[in-house]
Formats: sequence, structure tokens, C-alpha cells
Amino acid sequence: MDYSKVIDKLNQALRHEWTGVAQYSQAGFLVSGLWREVYADKFFDDAKESFSHARTVGEKIVALGGVPVVERDQIKQTDNLEEMLRNALEFEQKAVTLYTEAIQLAEEIGDRALVIFLENILEDEQDGVDEYAKILRDPGAAVATKKKSSTKVG
Repeated sequence: MDYSKVIDKLNQALRHEWTGVAQYSQAGFLVSGLWREVYADKFFDDAKESFSHARTVGEKIVALGGVPVVERDQIKQTDNLEEMLRNALEFEQKAVTLYTEAIQLAEEIGDRALVIFLENILEDEQDGVDEYAKILRDPGAAVATKKKSSTKVG
């Protein structure tokens, strides 16, 4: 089987994961204020997950006969928590796209084991999208709903 297209896509994913290690770590360093204790740990945990994915994907690239990249993309950094969270959501969404594309390539060459391998990583990435989407929901909507439901009738 020719794995060249899959290896190229996995190297794109690996480059993205290296970016995640740096971007999430930087967010963990920079987050401040009232929410620091909550989000610093979250960002550092996400950096660890990106490293875990980088290690797993790098090992798979070598197993398929390729050479893992060592470069990363430009990181997005800010000291604004909402921007950090939006950057994290965008990062996770791009990871979902990359792994979905890698799965399609693995399906085209008929490597079911590789498909399953990639689906497991995709599940982690989709969990990240879901988590950040929930965090970024408009808190004002919940407050407005709460106020309406506490209105007394009669």
C-alpha cells in the first residue's frame, strides 16, 4: 500500500499538535485573574493531550515509513481569557478537520486498523470542540432564562 498521502496528512496533524503544545502552554502561563486557577490547569492539560497525540502520531508516521516533522505553526497568544478560549475552540476544530481528512485517506487505501487508530484521536479532538463550545456559550442567556423563570405570576 502507498501511504505517502496519509503520511503527509499525518505530518500536517503532527505539526498542528506541536502547535497545540506551545499554544496551550502559553495560554496556561498567561491566564490571570479570577479564573487563573480553573483555566491554567485546563490549558496545561490540553498541552499534555497535544503532546500525547504528537507522540502517537509521530510513532505512526515512522511505522508507516515516514519521517515526522519537527516544525509547528504560528501560535496564537493573548492575555485575554475569552480570546484564549476562542483560539482553543478554533484549534480543536482544525484538529477535527485534519483527522477527518486523514481517516478518509486511510479508508481509500483500505487500512481499517489505521482508520480505527485515527478515529480514537478524532474522538478526543471532538470532545475538545464540545468542551470549548460549552464553555463559550453566552452566559447572559442562562441569566436571562433564570430571571424569566423566577418571575411570579398572580
